[in-house]
Amino acid sequence: MKNLRRYISLVILLAVTLVHVQASEEDRVFYAYDASNGLADNNAQTVMTTKTGRIMVTTLGHVNFFDGSSFRHIDPQNSDAYPLPGYDGRYQLCFDKMHHLWIKHDHMMTCVNLTTETFIHDIPSVFREMGVKGVVYDFFGDGESNVWFRTGNKIYSPGVNKTFQIYDNAVLQEVDVYRDSLLMMFHADGSVVVLDYHTGRLLRHDYAFEGADRTRYSNFSEVCLMNHHYFQIRSSEEEAVLMCYNIDTRLWSVVMRQPFKMKALYPVGDLLYIGSSKGYFTYHTRTGELHHYETLTLSKGRSQTPDITSIAFDRQGGMWLGTERRGLLFCKEYKSPFHTYLLNTPEADRYVRLLDEKLQTQQQQVLARKINCVFTDSRGWKWTGSYNGLELERPSGRREVFDTQNGLTNDVVHSIAEDKDHDIWVSTSYGVSHLFIRQGKVYHVEPYINQDNIPSEMFLNDRATTLDDGTIIMQSLDHVVVFNPSEFRGKKFGNIAINPKLIHLYVNGNSIEAGQKLDGKVIIEKAVSRSAEINVNYNQNSLSFIFSGLNYLRPIQTYYRVRIKGTRDYDDWRIFSFSNSHGMVDKFGLLHLPVLGLEPGTYVLEMQTSMWPETWTQEPYRWTIHVEQPWWRTTGVYLSLAFLVLIFLVLNFLLYNHNMQMRMVMNNEEFDILRQIKTFAARCKNITPESVEAYAVSDAAKQETMSEDFVRAMQLIVPYVNDHHDDMFTIGDLADVARVDKKKLYELLSSNLHKSPRLFLSKIKD
Repeated sequence: MKNLRRYISLVILLAVTLVHVQASEEDRVFYAYDASNGLADNNAQTVMTTKTGRIMVTTLGHVNFFDGSSFRHIDPQNSDAYPLPGYDGRYQLCFDKMHHLWIKHDHMMTCVNLTTETFIHDIPSVFREMGVKGVVYDFFGDGESNVWFRTGNKIYSPGVNKTFQIYDNAVLQEVDVYRDSLLMMFHADGSVVVLDYHTGRLLRHDYAFEGADRTRYSNFSEVCLMNHHYFQIRSSEEEAVLMCYNIDTRLWSVVMRQPFKMKALYPVGDLLYIGSSKGYFTYHTRTGELHHYETLTLSKGRSQTPDITSIAFDRQGGMWLGTERRGLLFCKEYKSPFHTYLLNTPEADRYVRLLDEKLQTQQQQVLARKINCVFTDSRGWKWTGSYNGLELERPSGRREVFDTQNGLTNDVVHSIAEDKDHDIWVSTSYGVSHLFIRQGKVYHVEPYINQDNIPSEMFLNDRATTLDDGTIIMQSLDHVVVFNPSEFRGKKFGNIAINPKLIHLYVNGNSIEAGQKLDGKVIIEKAVSRSAEINVNYNQNSLSFIFSGLNYLRPIQTYYRVRIKGTRDYDDWRIFSFSNSHGMVDKFGLLHLPVLGLEPGTYVLEMQTSMWPETWTQEPYRWTIHVEQPWWRTTGVYLSLAFLVLIFLVLNFLLYNHNMQMRMVMNNEEFDILRQIKTFAARCKNITPESVEAYAVSDAAKQETMSEDFVRAMQLIVPYVNDHHDDMFTIGDLADVARVDKKKLYELLSSNLHKSPRLFLSKIKD
């Protein structure tokens, strides 16, 4: 966690350098997020940002994930908690290098599997997998995202596979690794034990307190490394002290004591932020300047003194404060260029007077019905605001209409002004829009709404003007909005990196979670926000994605560049924003991307995000979509069919071969039978009484004569054969002559031709 803080701090410093609009602490205006925004509870114990810029908040028993517009939380079961005998403090958490989030609080611990974003039900099994043996009394996170588990009088880290002895009898409260050379162990009595990180040898044992203070400030500890100094909060029952330990001189010093509790530390460059039960402090480590900001200004003019439990900064430099009972407070890194004054206040009266004086010098026009304002700019272009959008008429007579489809915040346009760069600003019934004019055309529209300190109310017709110094005044129903376009840094925001995050996935209209089955198919194995591969069946090919740019600076100024090769709608790069996506990007900067009717195959969804439509500095993020072939078109089925066809061909060849051989045998047999019949018929032509007697003598010896059926058939066949002796005929032809079935005739011939013809000859003789 500490290592993550260092990374975020570097990003924040870069953002501040690029933007050059860092708000001073006095100018900070905070927005409140609480249970009404989806936070599980208003008691925000810890808040932190991940490397991708996601906000994570722990409330009482819950872990909350913020996607830029709303919160989603996961809840543990009672059985998910594991006893932690050695810790009785407030909420603390740390990451390990195996995608676990460890949370401890008041003798209990829980663990979240970040790949699925679910609480782990069997923590002992995780210990076994990590090689942790014995009873775990406490655990700690160092600056390198290693978790150290205390078992007995030793600490062990699975990430580095190192074990160290605990030398102090006091309760161990914090562990850190300094520059991969020293292991720092901070104890409840205010002492620090320093070991050689490589050998485990005890190097020093330095105390921050003497006497009674060793037990007085033993309740709570928070440690933060800045350069060569460790800053540490130490608490008693009612008060706290901020200490500093110089690693080089081995000396402890007191930065400040307060009669109330301090609870959080966060470094940004040379500035250390300290959260307390009465607002927060800043301490400049080089100059020693210390400032206390007890009362914070909230949006809509409110103020409060929060009990701050945690501090974090996002990648755009925004400040997040977790509070004890008031939820989450957020302040952007820059102060909005829009200044809003309630009517009948001195500031509002002054600007209304300037607006009246300026408008009096302009010629008043009689407007047609449903026309709210008419403005002719320095180019001679005529702009008309109506209930149906903004119409532009050029001197050539060419007309063009702009409405919410082109980036206006609302279709009803009330007033128009031109700035010194000759761009056009219009007010509507909801917000203000900036029309950038380049090379004789409107090439970009930038919207501004209540996120930018603009009141959520309609503006008044034709109540806008530009002062000589470039300041633009627009009057709304209950406020006066004043801004100078030269203070806007919209284009420079394009240098701030934002990362797209998939936050919702729908397949055929069904919301999908990790491991969930749809029609027997597991779509994603990991949590939606961590899934890079999506697997669907051929009939689950209508997908809908919701992406967040994690843009907390100006959510509405989020631009998406999308490509999905092989699809009809996204085969080439397309840019989507609130201004040009026909509602696909909402005012919270969320992209609702439908991908419908995907054919079976593999697709890669590529995406870049930016805060300016012409700046795309990061490499595209990629999600792979696998659409399975239907079972009858899969390779296995094709191979099976090919194998079956091959088997059928082989069988057909074998059967054909067998049939041909059988046919040849049958043809030979038939030829032989026909030859015998012809011979038999020829002999019957030349029959004599002597030959009949000879056959009779032979038959008496054989005792085997022709059947009656055969004789009747042959009586018809023999004359036919003798008449057609030289012609070609078949057994079938003879069956027709004998008026019997071919099969029966074949059987008669086969079983009687070899027998004695005595009976047949006697019939012929008679």
